[in-house]
Amino acid sequence: MDQKPTVSRRSILKAAAATAIPLKLLPQKQKPLRCINIVNFIRAVEPREAMDLFEPVQKQMATIKRHNLPATWLLQYDAMVRGPFVDFLKANMPKKHEVGLWFEMNEEHCNAAGVKWRGRQNYEWDWSPSVAFTLGYTPEERYKLVDAACKKYRELWKSYPKSVASWNLDSLTINHFVEKYGVEAFAVCRDQIATDGFTIWGAPIAGYFPSKTNCWSPAVEKQNQINAPVLRMLGQDPVYYYQREYPLPDGKTSTAPDTMEPAWPSGQSPVFVERFLKMIAENPTGEFAYAQLGQENSFGWSSMAKGYELQMDALTKLKGVDIETMGQTGRKFTQRFRQTPVQAQVQLQDPFGHTSPAERTVWYQSRSYRANLHFDGDTAFFRDITVYSDKNPQPFLTEPTTDTNVEQREPAILDGYHWQGSGRFKRNGQEVRVKGLHIKDRGKALFVDCGSFSCLFDERTISVYGDVVLDFEWDKARTTFVGVDRADAKYKVGGFDYRARVLVGEPKPTETGWRIKPWTGEFVLSFASASGEY
Repeated sequence: MDQKPTVSRRSILKAAAATAIPLKLLPQKQKPLRCINIVNFIRAVEPREAMDLFEPVQKQMATIKRHNLPATWLLQYDAMVRGPFVDFLKANMPKKHEVGLWFEMNEEHCNAAGVKWRGRQNYEWDWSPSVAFTLGYTPEERYKLVDAACKKYRELWKSYPKSVASWNLDSLTINHFVEKYGVEAFAVCRDQIATDGFTIWGAPIAGYFPSKTNCWSPAVEKQNQINAPVLRMLGQDPVYYYQREYPLPDGKTSTAPDTMEPAWPSGQSPVFVERFLKMIAENPTGEFAYAQLGQENSFGWSSMAKGYELQMDALTKLKGVDIETMGQTGRKFTQRFRQTPVQAQVQLQDPFGHTSPAERTVWYQSRSYRANLHFDGDTAFFRDITVYSDKNPQPFLTEPTTDTNVEQREPAILDGYHWQGSGRFKRNGQEVRVKGLHIKDRGKALFVDCGSFSCLFDERTISVYGDVVLDFEWDKARTTFVGVDRADAKYKVGGFDYRARVLVGEPKPTETGWRIKPWTGEFVLSFASASGEY
């Protein structure tokens, strides 16, 4: 695993500022569920610098009410017991707004729960992952922290919260919230590298029913499922986010994460915002599309004002999307889907307007795997394939961590970012060029026609048509790849063995990874069970 320096979202922001099967055979799809939540979360203390934490809440409320939009307000424990926040929300919140919990630990919260505070001296809130998040506490301590937060919430709001979010959670805590208090929706951080001391990589792209042993993985089997959805926060750009750097419109490059956060340069870009929202509202999306907008108060109003106004204006003009509270999305999700739905993010416009070349991307997600087929000009390649298993517990599920920099990565068949590799389509040793791009969304299947070859994604497999070879190439020292055994490409990370199976075609090891050769013009790669029980 790579060792990454610890950085913060605040420092990143400051740095940034300076061929085919017949389509008639594919199943017809039900109208997808497309949802956007405005979520603002509130802290009562910011130890890193002096800041007005009330002004952003006032300005956010005024902006949202002016646009007549619903919103979710999440209170950290300290914001429930001090400051003007509760009284302000009670006096100013429209009926179509909701209040929930922002579940990061602070000193007052730990004291109320009878749990020892781990924070640094003179820090009432400490963002270190072993202090702020549940993964730094024993299971018994996590339950006490949940109980204390829900008790205080009920005293203030006469009910238990329907929505809970945190940058980082675990399945034991989520299940306790659901089973004891009836929480209906959770939200967690998007993928990130070593930001605020923790890495998350490989979780589903939009929303999913988590496994009882891994909140970063969808449950594969129904009996292993927590029956409340986890939603991904911050609206990350699907095109450039998974690269180590990306070009800006002024010709410079950036390594800052490009998301919809109003304090981020991308979240203040009219082109980026318009194209991101269009993707959620109009493009092929499988059964579910989701985005979260909004901002935490500890970034300060001056840093987010421009992007916040821009995004709320754009939301009022958006058609074909349910703009609603987190709780409403959670209830719809659970009523509509018995298990994690198929979902896609298809961005066929360069999010920054680049043309030389334009980059585009297609993400597909099921409860078995996620995959990213990326387009750089007329070149197509796989950038990410991540698999899921009910037998792969998340790190720190039962044993708390004391580390200041933690990794939580799901098992990859291909991790282009960390392994510095890709899956390339070749014919006669030469990379195959894209000759047109047409995408059809049909129920649980997504069909991508590249002219010179095509891909069919479904819940358990990826099928490729067009007599092309797929070469997985990477830095061998960085991967979890073990080797090829008959039809299986085998991998191992930690103590977890997993694999992908070639159902049609022939897998072979190579000097730089492994290769799939087609049979009679096609091959099929299966992820039905990453732990090998086919």
